[in-house]
Amino acid sequence: MNQTFTLLKAIKFVLIMLIMPCATYAQGILNKTVTVSAKGETVSAVLKIISDQGKFYFSYNSNIISGDSLVTLNAAQQSVKHVLDQLFSGRYQYREKGDYLIILPAAKERTFYISGHILDQETRSGVDYASVYSRQLLVSTLTDDEGHFRLRIKDRTLPLTLMISKVGYGDTTIVINQESADLRINISQKAVDLDPLIVRYSEGEATWLGRFFLSAKLRAQSRNIGRFFVALPYQASLTPGLGTHGRMSSQVVNKFSLNLLGGYTAGVDGAEIAGGFNISKQDVRYAQLAGIFNVVSGDVTGAQLAGLFNHILDSLSGVQVSGFAGIVKKNIEGVQMSGFLGRSAGTLHGVQVSGAIGLLGGDSDGAQVSGAYNHASGNYNGVQVSGGANVVRKDFSGGQISGGVNIGKSGVRGFQLAPVNVARRLHGTQLGIINIADSSSGLSLGLINIIRKSTSNISIYASDIVPANVAWKMGTHRFYSILMAGATTGGPNRTYTFGAGFGFEFFPFRKFGFFTEIMNQNIYTSDWYRIPSLYRFQTAITYKLNKRFLLFAGPAFSLYDSAGFETEKGFKSFPPKHYPNFKMSNKNLASWIGWQGGLSWRYGKL
Repeated sequence: MNQTFTLLKAIKFVLIMLIMPCATYAQGILNKTVTVSAKGETVSAVLKIISDQGKFYFSYNSNIISGDSLVTLNAAQQSVKHVLDQLFSGRYQYREKGDYLIILPAAKERTFYISGHILDQETRSGVDYASVYSRQLLVSTLTDDEGHFRLRIKDRTLPLTLMISKVGYGDTTIVINQESADLRINISQKAVDLDPLIVRYSEGEATWLGRFFLSAKLRAQSRNIGRFFVALPYQASLTPGLGTHGRMSSQVVNKFSLNLLGGYTAGVDGAEIAGGFNISKQDVRYAQLAGIFNVVSGDVTGAQLAGLFNHILDSLSGVQVSGFAGIVKKNIEGVQMSGFLGRSAGTLHGVQVSGAIGLLGGDSDGAQVSGAYNHASGNYNGVQVSGGANVVRKDFSGGQISGGVNIGKSGVRGFQLAPVNVARRLHGTQLGIINIADSSSGLSLGLINIIRKSTSNISIYASDIVPANVAWKMGTHRFYSILMAGATTGGPNRTYTFGAGFGFEFFPFRKFGFFTEIMNQNIYTSDWYRIPSLYRFQTAITYKLNKRFLLFAGPAFSLYDSAGFETEKGFKSFPPKHYPNFKMSNKNLASWIGWQGGLSWRYGKL
């Protein structure tokens, strides 16, 4: 029983020890109740009455509280805080520390407004859209149509330096030493010299995207204070002008910028991410990502990605990826990838990949790949690949591959591979169905090869196959292609032949020369589905009658493949009689030595 009683006493003691601090805290000095009745008493005497009743001590600076001031006060059973607020009219704040109550000046309000009127020095009329801003606090506003302004200041730190700027006026600086509600500030007009950097940095906001997504006030302020920029660690914004830097966001270069819908900054020296868009006045380094578009007035060094559109008004050094279109006003060193259109108005040193169209404005080297069309306005050294057409306006060196047409409007060194190839001066190889060149020291391999300044000719000749043949020989004396047709229409040995081939021509003497040709001819035997083939190797001596006409004659070796088809009655059979022939192990093959001879007419510019 005694042990139980002792245990209960111990528990009671512990509970008392736990509750006492809470009760003491609840009964803080400011919550204690006092009664004061004073008439014409000094402040120090009234404070003594309060401290004696509350059993605590006051601590204060006599420079801020005059203890000799006389006061009259009546308060019955009121808290210490209520009595003090009544005594000092709420001009002070209080802090408890042990048995002391410390009296301190009341916290100043952090926000206040400076307002006024900006006037033209000469006309005395209000100046609209003038920027009033603080470089230290990074706050700004614009005057209204009549020149009035109201600037919200978050920090009550005085003196405060304000700048007034407007395009066409000289910058004005004033110092604010106290709160003012009606400043009148005169600014003077000044002749404006266009600073190339300011013009460059304003290009982004002058684009149709800048005009659409940036308000007129933001663009006006950007122009007014175009020479002032500051670097800060970060920015967060909802839309341009609505964020951590307010309307001054266009003057801040950030290490990191997060823009929920869109942001407008001076530049990026780190990373910038936006759900909608980013617009930057200066350069962007390292990374810029946007759900819709990016517009940068300066250079981009690093990676720029947008779901729809990227526009760089200077140069790119790095990677640009755009869902629809990527445009760089000057040069690219790196990679540009676009879903539809990729364009560089300057040079490319790297790779441009576009879903449909790739355009280059200056001398470039690298690779240009598009689904439909590539165009290089300057000299190009590299590879062009497209589904439709490749065009180089100046000298080209490398390879052009296209599903439609390749065009080199000046010199072409390398190769062109397409159904249609066009070059002005060919120093390489053309491989296609139709090859066209103004002049050539290279090779054109195709069904039709048109070289304007060449030895191309039309030949009329007879041979051991048929007595009447015509051949179109297209190309240069180094290499030319041949299209031919021949026929025997009368008598019981009718023959129709057509084919193609290629040849080489050389003139070791002034008047005499030689050519060698390889032909593949088809022999019509009354059925288009049953056409034997004739392979023919022929050579001849040529004699120039004049610049345009040549005589030629020489031997030919023919290999005939009947493919198992019997010659129909009334058509000529092969091998022809009375010509030296060779027995072949395959009964479908026959070979013999024949001849050819005729006249050639050279056309075009010799």
